Amino acid sequence: MINEDPKPSTPEPNTVTDTAAKAWETTKEKAGEALETGERYVREHPGTSVFSIFGLGFLLGLLVGWNAAKEDDYATSARKFAKRWSHKLNLD
Repeated sequence: MINEDPKPSTPEPNTVTDTAAKAWETTKEKAGEALETGERYVREHPGTSVFSIFGLGFLLGLLVGWNAAKEDDYATSARKFAKRWSHKLNLD
């Protein structure tokens, strides 16, 4: 039998740092590619892009309005909504 030194169970600090740096660079590259793809799509299809954003905003408005319609008073519902979000965003 050959006696070999066992490998350490935890990776070297430099290895972890290098791996994290490579992962960060890969993520930045992929995000840049996604941004370029999105910009190219918007340039090639401006109408579709505008209508898609309009449709998304319309659906969001319907959902908020539907939630408000459940309440007795729209103003009360709007105040409750603003209060909930101000607490979540620490705007007090």
